[in-house]
Amino acid sequence: MTFDIAFMSFGAALLVGRLLYGLLHFNEFGLNILKYILVNGYPGISPIGMVIGGIGTMYIVCQQKKLKFDEFSDYIAPSLFIFTLSAELGAFIAGIEPGILWKWFRHPVALYKALVLGVGALISIRMFYNVRKEKIEKGALLFFFFGLYSLTYVVFHYLKDKRALLTESPFELWLFSILLLTSCFYFVYYFRVLMISSIRNFINLKTNYVKQIVKNISRKTKKHSGGGTEKVITPDRSS
Repeated sequence: MTFDIAFMSFGAALLVGRLLYGLLHFNEFGLNILKYILVNGYPGISPIGMVIGGIGTMYIVCQQKKLKFDEFSDYIAPSLFIFTLSAELGAFIAGIEPGILWKWFRHPVALYKALVLGVGALISIRMFYNVRKEKIEKGALLFFFFGLYSLTYVVFHYLKDKRALLTESPFELWLFSILLLTSCFYFVYYFRVLMISSIRNFINLKTNYVKQIVKNISRKTKKHSGGGTEKVITPDRSS
């Protein structure tokens, strides 16, 4: 059942991603159905369309199968990282996302994104173990995927060459920015207790460190002032 849901979601992601890409570039595609089908002649796919199509289909099928979507998403999140990692590696090898030229060096944007998503895959696996141990709330892995993937899209968008930006729409950048902010708000709210306690511990550590330094300085000052020669008081000869 898990494989069937993943397979249907992947197909829907490709379909919606391609359809949304054609709608965002309607001046080029128009209502010509062949242009939507002929991917080789008219290449391009919308990343936000793939997210909407894949996750949306996954949610609908889970509701039909009476499965808990938050639990299912935790199992599928590491695979989503691996899928996007593979896609970015393919884009790097094919040279689809050229970066801006800095002196003699051209930024490999797709490789940067692949490295970040690879780290995200490792973190998601560790988080999944904590979800199984009920240390992290169910469904948090999907928000982690949304947040990290949106972060890579927004940050590395400004390192892309103008030729790569011709196939992208500002509408997608705004949607990924909103998705990034939503994910950040979720994690700030969910880990608010841990963050506040960490800040307090950091402040207490700094305060204790400053107090210890002040005590050491005062001790050295007292020792230095008390270790000198004593002043001898002699009676006045004239008296």
